[in-house]
Amino acid sequence: MKTDDLIGLLAADAAPQAPLRPVRIAGVVLAAILAVAGLFLMLAGVREGLAAALQQPAVLAKTALPLVLAGLAFPMALAQLRPDAVRPRWWGLLPPAMAAAGLWLWGFSVLSPAERFADVSAFSVTECLGLIVTLSILPLAVLIAKMRRGASVAPARAGALAGLAVACGITTGYSLFCTQDNPVFYVTWYGLAILLVTVLGAVLGLRFLRW
Repeated sequence: MKTDDLIGLLAADAAPQAPLRPVRIAGVVLAAILAVAGLFLMLAGVREGLAAALQQPAVLAKTALPLVLAGLAFPMALAQLRPDAVRPRWWGLLPPAMAAAGLWLWGFSVLSPAERFADVSAFSVTECLGLIVTLSILPLAVLIAKMRRGASVAPARAGALAGLAVACGITTGYSLFCTQDNPVFYVTWYGLAILLVTVLGAVLGLRFLRW
């Protein structure tokens, strides 16, 4: 077989690649997050007196901070789909992270020693960590699968940002169910759950986004 014939045969067998559409990927993953969080809230229910509770700044922050982080991390993750992507501007994540740290310090300073960790129990910690991590798995898998169509030169970083975005989105939904309003509790355990999913995303990125 001549070289030209071989090249023609290989070209004929090559499946055409659909163009990469980050907006479509964002829509699919957002739908997955909303579906998972919505199903959880439909089964478990939102907390009683949610509207009144959200009028308290500490309770509102419990929902607003992960929502802001998700909104910042999601575009950063999608930007990593291209090989010419610039390094993410990590400083953009600092304001909500610093706000969370400040909220933790405020709660620690105004609460008595007995109140600071009054909400901590094996059940409450397991429920918080377990539900956020478990609910994040499906949307994270969807996002990683969609990101495989890109060409990230930093797969671990791309996966970590994907995990961060998904975990923060799920945490936002979970916060509407959670009745633990102590900032020392929710900043600690929400933060740990988000960190675990971020690390999981980095591991999956190394495994599936390498090219």
